[in-house]
Amino acid sequence: MKPNFVPHEEYQQFVLDQLQKHYSGGILVLVSSDWPVIKKLWITDLSKITTMLMSYYKNRGPEPRDPASMMRSYLLLLLTNPTMSIDKWVDELRRVPLYGIISGFKPGDTPGVGTFHDFFKRLWGSKKKNISHKKKSKKSRKRKPKKGKNGEKAPISKPGRVKRLVEWVIPMLDQKREMPSDRLFDFFQSEILTVSAKLGLLGDVKQLNVAGDGTPIVTASHTRSKSTCNCHAQGIAKCKYPRIYSQPDCDSGWDSHREKYYNGYSLYMINACDSPYDLPLYPRLHKASCHDSIGFVISWAEFSQRFNLGTVDKMLLDAAHDAEAIYQLINHKKVEPIIDLNKRAKKKIETGSDITISSEGVPICPIGKEMKPNGYDHTQNRQKWRCPLACGAKNTCTTP
Repeated sequence: MKPNFVPHEEYQQFVLDQLQKHYSGGILVLVSSDWPVIKKLWITDLSKITTMLMSYYKNRGPEPRDPASMMRSYLLLLLTNPTMSIDKWVDELRRVPLYGIISGFKPGDTPGVGTFHDFFKRLWGSKKKNISHKKKSKKSRKRKPKKGKNGEKAPISKPGRVKRLVEWVIPMLDQKREMPSDRLFDFFQSEILTVSAKLGLLGDVKQLNVAGDGTPIVTASHTRSKSTCNCHAQGIAKCKYPRIYSQPDCDSGWDSHREKYYNGYSLYMINACDSPYDLPLYPRLHKASCHDSIGFVISWAEFSQRFNLGTVDKMLLDAAHDAEAIYQLINHKKVEPIIDLNKRAKKKIETGSDITISSEGVPICPIGKEMKPNGYDHTQNRQKWRCPLACGAKNTCTTP
């Protein structure tokens, strides 16, 4: 059956009635640490997710659980026990009546493990659980990426890869490709980001300043896979048969902050840097081996096709994104790039003339003085500079 739409006001009244019934003068009590979580779910209206997922429910069968309550319960899991599995969370809902009540369920009538997994399937817009192939041959398995030196991030695996990727992406920026995560992002943008924008928590949405960076997400200590043959039992060491991976979208990457390898994802986050809370705008999971520059190109293309709450004015990135192709990609959307220069660059870059370039990217005139900015030419994708001593037509600069 189709789920019934439950307004947020009805959910709030349900919580009040249940708390008064079970936590008013009885054995069960509320402590001060419970109220922040109760308040967050109390003010967050998740009822629209029922409307968004209505078409993915069938007209037959028993009445399903309220999708808003299912989403609310999962958010409660992330707020209270983010490392807990769904199996243990189901037991927690039964053990702690408060968790069931503020999720939207009556004590003793909470969903089971299968109900949560059925709900997750409706949020994921694909019949496949993973983006990558679950079965991989031995030849397709990648080696660990190179280590970064002196706390730096690992270098990109293939030179020129960013340039080739940008050249492929730019002609396709106006052609939105459907993704399995679109349902979840559409809800996040319409019901979460929209509220934040109205409250002014994202900054000026007409001239939005955003930042991007990657961070490691560890999922396991080792790459988990199992064989599809009995070569090991027969004593065959060099097996050529494919292996089945439980997490095909994960692999090994280099954590430059902790200076060690890890297995999992690389989370690339685009966030509002004018926001006092650095609120996220577009989170995207990549494989752990994905370089930040590659992760940015993919994330920026997807973000620019989906974000419709405002206009991005400036893009702030670190030195891992210091590549000419990335400047071209950002300028293609009429956005001003602000990117830290790569520290591995030379101290001074020779230009074949009497002008050199400093390590900060500022031209140095023949008498050794740094030139001053003189605007940006979007037609030629160039920053303009002027002589530091030229304050008008009367003053001129003489070389020694």
